[in-house]
Amino acid sequence: MMPAFYNFEPNTARWSVSNALALVQASSLAYDTPGNITAGFTAWGFTSVVQVPVVDDIFAVVASNDSAILCAFRGTISEKDSRIDLDNWLSDADAWQTPYTSYFEGPDVGAIHEGFAIALSGIWKDVLAAIAAARTNGQPLWMTGHSLGGALAYLATAVLTFTHRDPVNGLYTYGQPRLGDITFCNQCETAFGDTHYRFVNDEDIVTRVPPRIMPHVPVEYYGHTGQLVYFDAGGAPHSDEAFWNNFLTAVEVDSTNFVGMISGAPIKDHFIANYIAAVSASVANGTLAQLTW
Repeated sequence: MMPAFYNFEPNTARWSVSNALALVQASSLAYDTPGNITAGFTAWGFTSVVQVPVVDDIFAVVASNDSAILCAFRGTISEKDSRIDLDNWLSDADAWQTPYTSYFEGPDVGAIHEGFAIALSGIWKDVLAAIAAARTNGQPLWMTGHSLGGALAYLATAVLTFTHRDPVNGLYTYGQPRLGDITFCNQCETAFGDTHYRFVNDEDIVTRVPPRIMPHVPVEYYGHTGQLVYFDAGGAPHSDEAFWNNFLTAVEVDSTNFVGMISGAPIKDHFIANYIAAVSASVANGTLAQLTW
């Protein structure tokens, strides 16, 4: 099963094409049934697989062995499911921000999407307990997720960093929505931006939610951080922000047009199967290995 995962490099904090391929597969496996999740991670060489109890449809799996601990958060859309939870995504598109310290102890590092904060806080104690139980010899910790799972993996990395002072070797997210305000983004960029790789597949509209400017009173701003990996319409990967900027200017996203957009082609670019295909093809042809930042 997915032999590329055996090339996973747990002891590097640098860009790794092997890790990009392994973690997109782990993000996909998080959507599967409990039995298949355990079987899949076991086949990849993990000796412990803990499935965190679901709270309000929020789910994570913590898999570990003597070399690494991997936490994968489940998102909202899988390769087997083309539906989208309109209520959840509309609340994302019209999201209110809350101070980080409203949900997590630690320094004032800005404001975050309240819906994502509520989602992570509901399972956070169980995630922490699973990580603590898995860490038997100081193994490096890895975080990943697709869609909502990407946002939760990002927020979990921030909480580990700012609240628990527990380093994360790498954070790889696929189709991740925006999470925090400018202050929060600046703090995350400084703390772990060079180990966060954020994958965007062509016109994946979910990566544009919430919009950069929310017309609340007062006005709220959302941003992205990390090292961009952008797949164009032909599947070629780019690390140049110009491709992302073209997407920003070509497609306007706000809470009034989001409903129509999620029924069209841009939402297909969001499917995890298409991320796996793009990563796999660019690993095979060597273009992903050529990226630099």
